Amino acid sequence: MWELVLSLYMLGEASDEIVFGQWRQRVLSRLKPESRMLLDLVPPQGYAPDFLSPPVGGEDPGDGIDAVLNTPRQRIGEELDRRFDAGPRPEWSGALARKEGRAVRALGRSMRAYFDIALRPYWGYISQVAEHSATSIGDAAEGPVAPILRLRGRPAARRACRTTVELEYAQERELDLRGRGLVLIPAFFCAVNPVTFYDPSLPPVLLYPVGHRPMSFLARAAQSAGPSEGVLQRLFGRTRAMVLRTLEGRVHTTGEIARILDISPASASEHASLLRDAGLVSSERRGNRVCHRLTPLGLEFLHGPVAGSTSEFRPPLCGPRA
Repeated sequence: MWELVLSLYMLGEASDEIVFGQWRQRVLSRLKPESRMLLDLVPPQGYAPDFLSPPVGGEDPGDGIDAVLNTPRQRIGEELDRRFDAGPRPEWSGALARKEGRAVRALGRSMRAYFDIALRPYWGYISQVAEHSATSIGDAAEGPVAPILRLRGRPAARRACRTTVELEYAQERELDLRGRGLVLIPAFFCAVNPVTFYDPSLPPVLLYPVGHRPMSFLARAAQSAGPSEGVLQRLFGRTRAMVLRTLEGRVHTTGEIARILDISPASASEHASLLRDAGLVSSERRGNRVCHRLTPLGLEFLHGPVAGSTSEFRPPLCGPRA
């Protein structure tokens, strides 16, 4: 959900024109009226409500949207007050602050409509770039999070001490970890400086720019288009190719794959198992569910390698459902 919010900032502020200009023009020309609500919530600059970026695991945007809509009423009202302050407020803001059903459903439609236009067509590529950044950050010597990485490498002090790390940020502020770990998250639409929650009581996260080559990311995504659907179907068979595409940019359980493709759970499990044996899919059991996701090799197979990427296998990751 961070990518959705950050992309709205990128949409409203004409920065990084070389990388994002083509995407910005395409999205603005295709936005639907129901997206207006979301555009009002996230201004081109300044504060956007933290509840729009719930710290949920997994990669399915539907889980994140459900978490947004399940935000407690009091928090929604407080953050809307902070967002609009004494300025003009949209007509729907009062109903959303009271968490009336029609307003909550309208927000869900707005988020889904925006995601379908602005992010879904490129979600596989966005996920691939973030995947590569996450695997390579430990080797980074420069960049916005380098001070934190250098601090991580220091031997543990023998006595308690207070340590401060200073980073470039849009405005001066302090983030007191209070003994909590800091989660570093690569952000595709993060323009220059790291980003974090406004509310210091929320889990400490720091989103950092992934770094882009000076060319349109749409062109980069097109270069990494990978095999056509016809080639995939001839290579794997129609259903197995559809399973592979279904896992593009998201995590699904065996049951979800079966429902999406209208096949039996046993068939979905068999196809996922064969793709796992080929190294294209990884699986992880969580309770009575088995979650499946593409491996870096699977991402490279569908999209081609991102410059400097590696096909090294990473342990499977399956986030909790909202």
